[in-house]
Amino acid sequence: MNGKLYGIGTGPGDSELLTLKAIRIIGQCEVIAVPAIESSDRTALSIVEKYLNGKEILECRFSMERDEEKRKQQRLHVANQICTILESGNSVGLITLGDPSIYSTYHYIDGIVSARGFETEIIPGITSFSAAAATFKIPLCEGNQALYIIPACCDENIEKCLDLPGNKVIMKSGQNMRRILNLLEQRGLSEQTKIVSRCTMANQQLFESIQEFNVTGTTDQASYFSVIIIKENAK
Repeated sequence: MNGKLYGIGTGPGDSELLTLKAIRIIGQCEVIAVPAIESSDRTALSIVEKYLNGKEILECRFSMERDEEKRKQQRLHVANQICTILESGNSVGLITLGDPSIYSTYHYIDGIVSARGFETEIIPGITSFSAAAATFKIPLCEGNQALYIIPACCDENIEKCLDLPGNKVIMKSGQNMRRILNLLEQRGLSEQTKIVSRCTMANQQLFESIQEFNVTGTTDQASYFSVIIIKENAK
């Protein structure tokens, strides 16, 4: 009998934000697959570490190359590794920060593995922007407000997205952080913008406005683990 692949959301960083189901499924899996990306600090692994109890760890190396074909080849390699384990009858839990349905590599692997006839299941996790909103004690949506999730890298569309009525969450800022903040300042959105770096992690930093970030923060601090929330006034 083949094993089963689980895509397990580990939440934003605080191990106490792991769901009970995630902990149970981690306990059931014989192998835990950990995304290993260049310069990654293996945050997802550190979140679940105390629940592993000596389980086998499969390091999955994903490519961040701009060449889409190279990325596809690396995903295929990871899927092949996982399928070999599933064929042996062992189940695999592929852990991912936040929720597997939000900007996660997991779905590429799920597609390949499912197409080969293996059973898969997704275990949702708390998203970084939900945790950020809770940390700031602000609602992401009020009344009939819309909420838009925007990747910072979508250069051609980000201004159009900012024109839409509603609240916005900007993710995956990385090297684009300074450009995004400049754009928001030009639109007069400094006071409506909140920034969190490494939300719920030990070195979390909160900035109540772009002005505050400019005074006390740096783009290095925000980097990959940053979330920007632009809050529209509720009507």
